[in-house]
Amino acid sequence: MWNPFGREHPASAPRLETIGHVPPIPPVPVDDGAIPLSRAFRPADEVDDPGADDAHPTGQDDDGTLHDAPACPAPPEGPVATIEIIDRVAVATILDTELCRDHGVDRLADLLLELAETGSLHFVLDVQNVQHMDSACLGCLVEALNRLSAHGGRIALVNPHHNVNYIFRLTRLDRVFTMSPDVPAALRAVARERAAG
Repeated sequence: MWNPFGREHPASAPRLETIGHVPPIPPVPVDDGAIPLSRAFRPADEVDDPGADDAHPTGQDDDGTLHDAPACPAPPEGPVATIEIIDRVAVATILDTELCRDHGVDRLADLLLELAETGSLHFVLDVQNVQHMDSACLGCLVEALNRLSAHGGRIALVNPHHNVNYIFRLTRLDRVFTMSPDVPAALRAVARERAAG
């Protein structure tokens, strides 16, 4: 089965137009020849940069006070998410509470590759457990959306924690990704977009 995340796309791969009501997504430069496939979604400026500072994104308290997100702990043992296929859509419930820096990007990139291997063009990511996500992981999601949208695919995010939702609103990516309160609503949104495409 054709994998839209592979390094080379066959000439016969479907080229569907991006859905009209979705604003264009600025491409994230990725040199697939230089980046190992397991890190293909990592932003180019984050790859092999051990000197990058350890700054974390800001969060917001309930009273509106901005603060630095806490340091990212080591990743938990076990899978990053549970995956199921519902009506040809890959649905992943992310189990990690922190997605940041190297291990967060690596685990998220591996998850996105695993979803791509299912043959689905649309992903629903239930991120309700994720309390913190940094810009490197945000770039990973944007790159995945770039690759999917080139073939008519979409990514819907479900019930983001207020810290995560704040980052998406701050970067205006909440206008690019489909944001839904629960998985059934995300599946309906993806089905509408699929029908419109």
